[in-house]
Amino acid sequence: MKKKKILFIIWSFTYGGGAERVLANIVNNLDKNRYDIDIIEYWHTNINNEEINDNVTLLEPIIDADNDSILKKILYKILLYVFPYYLRKKYIKNNYDMQISFNYLIPTFLLDKKCKTYAWVHGDVYDLNNDKLNYIAQKKSFKNVNKIVAISNNTKKSLLEVFPEYKNKIVLINNGFNIQNIIDKSTSFEVKNKKKTILFINRFDNNKNPLFAIEVAKKLVDAGYDFKMQFIGKGDLLEQMNKRISELKIEKYIDILGYQKNPYPYIKNAHIVIGCSYSEGFPTIFVEAITLGVPFVSTNVGGALEISNDEQCGFIANNIEEFVSKIELLMADTKLYNKFSREAICYSKNFSIESQIKNIEKMIGDEK
Repeated sequence: MKKKKILFIIWSFTYGGGAERVLANIVNNLDKNRYDIDIIEYWHTNINNEEINDNVTLLEPIIDADNDSILKKILYKILLYVFPYYLRKKYIKNNYDMQISFNYLIPTFLLDKKCKTYAWVHGDVYDLNNDKLNYIAQKKSFKNVNKIVAISNNTKKSLLEVFPEYKNKIVLINNGFNIQNIIDKSTSFEVKNKKKTILFINRFDNNKNPLFAIEVAKKLVDAGYDFKMQFIGKGDLLEQMNKRISELKIEKYIDILGYQKNPYPYIKNAHIVIGCSYSEGFPTIFVEAITLGVPFVSTNVGGALEISNDEQCGFIANNIEEFVSKIELLMADTKLYNKFSREAICYSKNFSIESQIKNIEKMIGDEK
């Protein structure tokens, strides 16, 4: 049987984020006897290289963030909106049976109308209501795709509200995870925490909102709790984070560990994982946390309530006071904590990679 050629287009496959891990899981679990897979990233960094199978090829990136000139970056950004055909012709040279953009905006602009196309959306799209240029460009791109994949109920809801004309194209496929791989990697090395540890693991940027976590830490200190808050990641807000920690005089409660290629031992040994984002689609870190039996506390973002199983293995908070009180509950109530931990491990099995692959093959009309 002739193999099908698939191209995945992602904004970055080397930025060390959740979408990259989700894509690596997908391409590594699609049947290598049935598919040859290429990945092209628009924005290449040197933060992390995901492991991929030998039937998966990572193509030359369009932009090298560290080495390309500012002029090239600006010119290509303009071309994306006015003449994306130029970039497709220059960088996407092979013929494919199907192309899949692995987020909205830039990856969808690069899809080729000459083959089947699918557009994954990882977060809500409400921001486009206040961004006319991107709304028009996205509407045009969605017009030509076969299906639009939402990864959470919140993402699907936002797509239906912002682009109701495409309601018949929108399908829901939750992200899938290699559960056993997460468990195995969590024992790769030992992490010894002398105190109850609250773990923030995400990019240090405005959307992921690590400064909120620091304010949470200050309130817990003022309330008399003895703990450590660990930050894993990197990003533009690092300097501001260090400054704020110093201003609040809470240095002894905070450890900034930088980016970690294997974060799972840190997750496994945390007491609570926290997420402080303004916007998310289906937060990878929370599925990884519940897989290892670690409850989470999150701001009210897309996917968090679903992953919490309606707050049976994680809490959702609408403001900083709620956020702190939910952490206090999990710190103080051992019986509740253990109940959440047991529920987390059981519920995580709903997010298996096998289920996601089955749904993907059904969507593309390629079921076994």
